[in-house]
Amino acid sequence: MDDQQLATMLRRASYRLLPGRCLICGMASGQAVDLCSGCERELPQNRSCCPICALPIGAEIETLALCGQCQSNPPPFHSCLAPLRYEFPINLLINRFKHHGKFSAGALLTEFLLRNLNQQEELPELLIPVPLHWRRLWQRGFNQATWLANYLGRRLDIPVYHRALQRTRYTPQQQGQRRSQRLNNLKGAFHLKGDVSGKTIALVDDVVTTGSTINELSRMLMSGGARRVNVWCLARTPLEK
Repeated sequence: MDDQQLATMLRRASYRLLPGRCLICGMASGQAVDLCSGCERELPQNRSCCPICALPIGAEIETLALCGQCQSNPPPFHSCLAPLRYEFPINLLINRFKHHGKFSAGALLTEFLLRNLNQQEELPELLIPVPLHWRRLWQRGFNQATWLANYLGRRLDIPVYHRALQRTRYTPQQQGQRRSQRLNNLKGAFHLKGDVSGKTIALVDDVVTTGSTINELSRMLMSGGARRVNVWCLARTPLEK
């Protein structure tokens, strides 16, 4: 029995002895995660989505159909894994994790990402978190993407390349801005510091909204010689209506 199997057994045993509380409704979860079965059934899972960028699409559209953006302008990354839609209550859980340091919420959501990994696809050689500017890091106290990458790295036994990318320019909060504003904000905002030649990489972040950040970073990694870049995130934001 290896260390990961032992950790899983101990985690399950602890929930039998001391059952956790659902992070959404507060009831006893009765599961090896902090989520009751009732709330789990109601989660907005991102099952009907673009197979490349994971943009949520209508249930009436064939799930293998590419979204309009990926058809007209394919992204530089190979695929995006986003198991959940950024809607209630996922937005609240991510806010608790990201802005209030509720790491149990981060762990819960990351378990959904782990469940959705394609068992037929090879795992990446490196995990690279989306970097924060030092000023934002000082304000928040931690980089949520780094926390997620470290969690995934421990569970999957994949090294995390923390210093591969650097955010060199402070930019306004991207949330709530128009696509054109986001793209303009990102010009010259990042720098590739590490050697990624020939590597398969998973770029890790909490939420993908317009995709402008992951497009810019994926393009940078591919230009730096990466063999392939996938994106792993907790949730994907539906198109603005």
